[in-house]
Amino acid sequence: MDTHLSQFYGTNHVPSDTELLEIENLLAPQNARLVQLEKDLEEAEAKVARLRKEREDVLRDIKPLKSLSSLIRRFPREVMELIFVHSILAKAPGRPTFSICHTPLVLLRVCKLWREITLTTPQLWASVELTIPSHLCHSFANAPDSKQQQRVALFLDQFDRWLERSQSYPLSLIVRGSPLDGGVVMQSLASKLALHSRRWESIDFDISQCSTFSDIVAESLPTLKHARLSAYSFPFGTHDKPRFLGILAAPNLEGLQIQVTRSSPGFSKMPISWTNLTRLLLDGVYMYRQDISSQDEQLTATEILHVLEKCQSLRILSLLLISTHNRLPEPEPQVTLSNLEALNVTGCRLQINHLLRSITTPRIREMHYQPFFKSSLPDEAPPFSPALPLTSFLQRYGNQAVVLSVNLPTASKEELQSWLECTPALKQLTLGQEFQFAPPPPVLSIPSNFGNPFDDSCIGLLTPKRDHSHLCPNLKIFRCSIRARISGDAILAFLKARTDPLLVGRGGIIEEVSIHQLPYDSPFGDSSDAEDERLKSIREAGVRLSFKKTFYYQSNPVPTIVHGHHGTSIPGFGPGYGVDFKLF
Repeated sequence: MDTHLSQFYGTNHVPSDTELLEIENLLAPQNARLVQLEKDLEEAEAKVARLRKEREDVLRDIKPLKSLSSLIRRFPREVMELIFVHSILAKAPGRPTFSICHTPLVLLRVCKLWREITLTTPQLWASVELTIPSHLCHSFANAPDSKQQQRVALFLDQFDRWLERSQSYPLSLIVRGSPLDGGVVMQSLASKLALHSRRWESIDFDISQCSTFSDIVAESLPTLKHARLSAYSFPFGTHDKPRFLGILAAPNLEGLQIQVTRSSPGFSKMPISWTNLTRLLLDGVYMYRQDISSQDEQLTATEILHVLEKCQSLRILSLLLISTHNRLPEPEPQVTLSNLEALNVTGCRLQINHLLRSITTPRIREMHYQPFFKSSLPDEAPPFSPALPLTSFLQRYGNQAVVLSVNLPTASKEELQSWLECTPALKQLTLGQEFQFAPPPPVLSIPSNFGNPFDDSCIGLLTPKRDHSHLCPNLKIFRCSIRARISGDAILAFLKARTDPLLVGRGGIIEEVSIHQLPYDSPFGDSSDAEDERLKSIREAGVRLSFKKTFYYQSNPVPTIVHGHHGTSIPGFGPGYGVDFKLF
């Protein structure tokens, strides 16, 4: 309000009586207007309240009719069955199938129609993934009481009903025992599952707790295509009396994964339909033993090559190769794997080198290279380069590779450049750990000054520049968790170039950048990254960003050594990996 009193606004001026009277006269019309506005607001709020109530009444009246005419009621039964089947989500091992939150059991509780469809759709019940609940197990020192026996009987009865509802459909089974069970409940489940062996399509068992399966013959497994078997040793028994050979000899087996702590020679002589295999994964717990003789029992690259000679249909191969502390022979004659598209090798780098020099893989599209960094032979003279076997392999077969993962403590610019020059079609590059779905393998300690950190010159190799061709033009995902010393300017230059349509061309902008183990003084890697204006345009372009400093993330840690019997120690597990592109 503009008056001569405006000069006193915001001051300590005390108005006189004349000025107070003038102020009252100035406020009178405004106060009247304010009173009228309050009344109008009350009337408007009352009207809104009436309208809201009227709307609720109308919605309540029309709800039954709208429900009666809803689209989901008009879906054909066949469509509803397909929707229900696709609603089954992949579950993590360790979560009981018989939870009330599991898909079939949720659908049973919606309505009568859905319950009927669920009970008469056997595909919903053909997938079984369970871990024996701990409350069903009893102490080894005490016999189960009557309540315990009743709970177990109820659990087994539910399991029977689940299998009955699957009717004659092929079964996908993942069954985990409990360390508290002692095999009692597991043996009961195994006996029931054995009765349905002709319907097994995919199995995932710890067979050390399933002795019932040792009597199954190959003829009773006509539909088995995928098997994941874990145990302490392979071939799952003594040398002269191997067990579970019926599962290995299943006539239509296409995928085989064996996870064991120790294996014996003779794997290549197992009665497996090698020519049928498209997936072969041999891994388990890595045990670094002081007893060298026990290491000689591990599966070696030489024996693996004898196996691969028979696997001409193989598309996916994952291996954990353990040192035997014996000198390796000269490279074997070349084994051609003409259909192999994904290769994951973990373990002794000399064993890996022997394998890579002995195979021909013209169609390789994924390469996961994770050597242990300690020399396998005590008398090998330093320095050694764990990267050399990979470089040589990529020079021969990397031109079609779409995914490359290298888990080394560091990578020099020269090594990185040689890898990238060999992989022009690369879409996903991971440097460091990538174990999204499995525990990482052991990483043996190395000197802190080993190699050079991933620095500005390294990321510069991946940064497009005007009027210059750049490496990996199709790169979509870049993840780095090795020791890095990259400046903020280099990171920003990389991000801006990779999101500039004029620079990336038909390769398209990058989709994800994750750089972990940045130095303490890095401008990125703090909780304030989300509000950083320098990254705003990058995020708006749809790029997923993740920066972490060494304080928050330690890549390639020296493992905690847990000592076992007979001078053994168990640093970790391996191998396993995740890929973001569905290649085949």
